Amino acid sequence: MREFPGFAGPMADWPRVEAVPGVEDALRALHGRYRLALATGTPASDEALVRQALARVHLERYFDVVVTARDLGAAKPDPAFFRAALDRIGSPPGEAVMVGDGYTTDIVGAKSAGLRVVWFNPARSPCPLVHPVHDAEIQALAGLPQILNKPFLPDITAALQVLREHAVPENIVRHSLAVAAVAHHLGVRLREAGVDVDPLLVHRGALLHDLDKASAEKPADHGMKAGQILRGLGWPALAGIAERHVLGAQPETWEEKVVHYADKIVKEGEVVGLLPRLTALSHRYPSARDAIAAARPSLRSLEEEITTALHTSPDALHTELERLDGALPLFVAPRDPAYDR
Repeated sequence: MREFPGFAGPMADWPRVEAVPGVEDALRALHGRYRLALATGTPASDEALVRQALARVHLERYFDVVVTARDLGAAKPDPAFFRAALDRIGSPPGEAVMVGDGYTTDIVGAKSAGLRVVWFNPARSPCPLVHPVHDAEIQALAGLPQILNKPFLPDITAALQVLREHAVPENIVRHSLAVAAVAHHLGVRLREAGVDVDPLLVHRGALLHDLDKASAEKPADHGMKAGQILRGLGWPALAGIAERHVLGAQPETWEEKVVHYADKIVKEGEVVGLLPRLTALSHRYPSARDAIAAARPSLRSLEEEITTALHTSPDALHTELERLDGALPLFVAPRDPAYDR
């Protein structure tokens, strides 16, 4: 529902009530396929008043359940609000999806209660977290049915579990978390600059780009085996990122380019810049020095492409990235202490 400045009290009594564009098309497509619930944090209205407001825009008939903070005695982002709502709906958290526009109230609140979350972000606002916790993002509610028709990307906890299941060492996990924070920040900045890039896909691809680091039998296998694993798990876009992050690969999509570059400026868990990172790799892998030297021109070209798009310089960008706090959100609970920062 649209918010109007200056209107207060129950929405049912407002002189003007409007739905967000596209919401009726989405509700019509989803009605009958899912149990639909409206969970609102308003303290001004109970269920009856909310249903009156919905009826004014002909949406009331689509909702099986309406829950309000006033009725539940809990408010967003308190996980108790979402747990109480789930009790009313009769659904376990893992089978429910929250769609909301407030990142702290809707997205973080619902995610901390164990739900999947879709961020409705019509303004394409930057994600307030270095490690995004939403499972999908839409700019128009009419696109919601399409989002729900395909598998979600793994969330942070699921990605960390995949790394654990494939025996990825702790130091590689820490590197992957740092690369993910850097890559996501770059993705957000590039999208703000008008580049067609998906910051969430960038983040998850960076988290899993080194999935095969410990199991690849020879350098040429690195990335390819990760791609095979990720395709087998149903994440082909993540597979492409893993396959094209290695030295000498030619990334094609912006998501692949961002992860490729982020991996080449992060040493272990620290942003060091392109030249120091390549120098460190040369010392660590003497047999690959020629290949590393051969990759330098294309990496410098990629850095120039990114910094040009951002209207900045490599030094200024590195300074910006060094300030990032890559800690995971507190409620993201890895299943092994070694996988926590």
